Amino acid sequence: MTDMPHADQVRNHARWRPGWHAGRTGYAWLLPLADQPGLRKLVNDYQYALRDLPGFDLVPLEWMHILVQEIGFTDQVHQSRIEPLLEAARTRLASVPPLTLAFHHAVVLPESLSLPAEPQSTVLDLRAAVREATAEVLGESTVPAEPEDIDKYVSLAHSTTDGPAIFAIATLSATVVEPTTAKVSALSLVKLNRDHSCSEWETIGEVPLGATG
Repeated sequence: MTDMPHADQVRNHARWRPGWHAGRTGYAWLLPLADQPGLRKLVNDYQYALRDLPGFDLVPLEWMHILVQEIGFTDQVHQSRIEPLLEAARTRLASVPPLTLAFHHAVVLPESLSLPAEPQSTVLDLRAAVREATAEVLGESTVPAEPEDIDKYVSLAHSTTDGPAIFAIATLSATVVEPTTAKVSALSLVKLNRDHSCSEWETIGEVPLGATG
């Protein structure tokens, strides 16, 4: 795997993306990764090195995840759509095998310090399948787009300031870590909130990968 280039500058993490505000929640598909021991150690090693670096909020291990696809705000998607969404995803993902994702070197992104999931194409293929299942139930025009940098990484820390990334790059580069893999066998449908510095959620339902495999 080739290392990805670091961003030269960081900016304050914009947790209020369009439509979001305090107290508002949204449905989303994501891969929760807090139960992956190798990934927990890798993140912990990086976060220990980052503990004294100003300008970043560390993401608690319990909220480690990859956001696959947002669905819509809970005040706009009716409760009656939840079971059809789960059913459509179960059908679509029954032939998608469980994922094996590799993680190694962290990278500075414009708003975060993150671990790329490799191969990135695996996450993008899953997202395409999930997006199709979501559009099947809600209609293509209602499915939110996603920023390109959000759905292929696990965030270690979010930037709280604007400025050069040189100190973050130096800290990450000086940290000795062991690569790890995560085996992910299910996708979660969650109710997400962004009231705090990182995304938090409650799980509404799970969809197994490769159920017919």
